[in-house]
Amino acid sequence: MLLHLYAVTLQLSWKSRCWSQLRPRGEFPASPGGRADIYGTIGDGWMEKALQVQQILAARELTLNRVSERSAGIFGSSAAFYVPHNLYHRLARPSFQPTIHQILALSYISSYRLCDWLAVFGFDLDVISRVQLLIPRRRTTVLDSAVYDTFRWVPWFAERARNEPRLSIAPLGHFVLWDAPRRAGDLLPAVPDKFVYTRIGEEDVYARPQFVPGGIIRADRTRAEEFRQQETGVPESHFFLVEHRAGWTCSRLVRLARDRVLLHCPQHPCVERELRLERDARVLGVIDAEIRPVGHRRAEAWPGCSNPVSGEFGQYRSAPTSLRNLLVGARARAGMSFREASSLSRLIATTLSDPLYFAAPGSLSDYETLDAPPRHIQKILTICILYGIGFYEFLRTCGLPIDRAGRDPIPDHLMPRKPPHRNSGLPRAQTQSGQEPNGFLSSLLAEWQEVPLFLRFSLDAIAGMKSPTLSDVFWVAGDAGSDPLLKTGALVAVNRRAKRPGTFDPAAACAPPLYLLLKRDGEYACGRCSLDRDVLRMHAPAGSVPEARRLRNGIDAEIVGKVTAILRRLF
Repeated sequence: MLLHLYAVTLQLSWKSRCWSQLRPRGEFPASPGGRADIYGTIGDGWMEKALQVQQILAARELTLNRVSERSAGIFGSSAAFYVPHNLYHRLARPSFQPTIHQILALSYISSYRLCDWLAVFGFDLDVISRVQLLIPRRRTTVLDSAVYDTFRWVPWFAERARNEPRLSIAPLGHFVLWDAPRRAGDLLPAVPDKFVYTRIGEEDVYARPQFVPGGIIRADRTRAEEFRQQETGVPESHFFLVEHRAGWTCSRLVRLARDRVLLHCPQHPCVERELRLERDARVLGVIDAEIRPVGHRRAEAWPGCSNPVSGEFGQYRSAPTSLRNLLVGARARAGMSFREASSLSRLIATTLSDPLYFAAPGSLSDYETLDAPPRHIQKILTICILYGIGFYEFLRTCGLPIDRAGRDPIPDHLMPRKPPHRNSGLPRAQTQSGQEPNGFLSSLLAEWQEVPLFLRFSLDAIAGMKSPTLSDVFWVAGDAGSDPLLKTGALVAVNRRAKRPGTFDPAAACAPPLYLLLKRDGEYACGRCSLDRDVLRMHAPAGSVPEARRLRNGIDAEIVGKVTAILRRLF
């Protein structure tokens, strides 16, 4: 009896040591876009991961041996796509992770989507759009606006029944309630790829002062040919997104001839460039909307602020046909050296809490001499984030047959997709009210035509606030007599923790920051404010009368917070 008890004790001790060694390295933090809060975890060790893979295969009436045999029959037992028959055993090693080839083979054989299989092994593709906004950019960059997991739950809203008249400025909760969440795919536009989203770089002199570094702009592809309708030699009033060899730029255009345009920059005529269409550059679309950060990034371009010169232009190149050409061109457009890209990859590794996302300068150089993807999937994601490359574009350029990947989503009970966490303070709709034909929500969607779902995890980076909620968002489209930035605005993000404006120096080059005020009569006001002792000054736009309005702080008006981002239409 004692020997039996001793044997059981040794066995339990051995199992405890094994389980302690099976913990995965580099868990994502429990933050939007991370692993823990989106898909949850089946368990704390890779043993549970092996059990999850077994259950997913069983749902297709497959076993690991069967998958291994089929991968050997399709690709060959020595190919990179071969799925080993001892995959479950290998998953017990913390240092092991399947390659992108093996995951693609699992997707093809099981008919389950590639992005779902990547999520099973801890790789959330939608994290690309979240982290790419944390990377400082010298040059204007096109953002990866793809929504990879279209079956993910997204919080949604219902119209709030209103009997009172609509206010000129009001919190978003005045118009909407929380409704049942929806799948991301149900909210995607009927016409895909109509808009392209771009982030303004520090060196894009053509975008100043209309746009500011760090701002996100939207270009309408369907209006790319509008510049051809203008008169020759007359500057176009709209801004266009132009792609050239050195990257992208946002500029007004002057049509010189049928196939020649001039990048117009009245502030710096010396940097104006003449380009030949389809050889030196191509026009991607008309800029029609902007998400503008204010007050928490680099100071806004204001009269007297210096502007850097733009990068060098050259002959426009067509789409790359090999991985090495893709990486060389993408890094050149990003304006990064190997050392700079490596330094930024450390930021990615810190953000995602996994050292494998770091890429050394030598590794980045080696990738540009090969036509095979890196061994670790983390390195692929890092390259996509740094250079602004779409994940599927990267795989397709590598020659991987992603068109043969599965199309079906893994069921929720096999890969838990947690419902969205609501912490905005908005009430929940008691009934399924949906959207009224002429209601606030339906009118807003009809005007904007598309919901940029890829930005849903990036409100903190855009607004410069920690853990922002929808209670920090205000509708300002009815404020017709406010600051010029707000005249075409629709929504603003307000940092309710910043309630102390500084004093205003008339000799300063930059204007006072924007603040949201709650007046004594219950209405809101938004404008550029300064505080002199207990007197609030609302500075009117240049040329307006009166120049400033004086309010007693805490008596005539109360400061709600500082405006940190503006969503606005340009026309």
